[in-house]
Amino acid sequence: MENNVDFIYEFSDLNLFYTRVKILTGRYESLVIEFGSSGLAQWENKNNFNFDYVIYEIPEQLQNYKLRGVPEFEEFLAYLLVDVINDRNKDPDWKDKLDESASYEGVQSSKIKIDNKWYPQELLVFKNRQQPKAVGLQGF
Repeated sequence: MENNVDFIYEFSDLNLFYTRVKILTGRYESLVIEFGSSGLAQWENKNNFNFDYVIYEIPEQLQNYKLRGVPEFEEFLAYLLVDVINDRNKDPDWKDKLDESASYEGVQSSKIKIDNKWYPQELLVFKNRQQPKAVGLQGF
């Protein structure tokens, strides 16, 4: 799979060091997920690739299907994650993108939108550029 053709990705503005991915083509088109930690280990002469993920947006065509725990879906995600990692390794600007997503100023740059219900309230305040309300303050 190829970045900007089959998928797009960015550092998450919700979870530092997570990666948000939107699938653009194929059976899982329009699915939005975030990958968390991952690791490769060998156990009893078997290679195991483990990773965490959260599904944030499920397109209408997949609403009635179970995805989590289905071997075909999990294998698809494993290959997708490897492609994202390989693409990021070629990106000379990855550190700037991480810094931008980690700052409150950077939350406006997100290309992969998810429903506001997933955002913590304090992050929504910054996303919407609203000022927090002061309660019980006295003048000087």
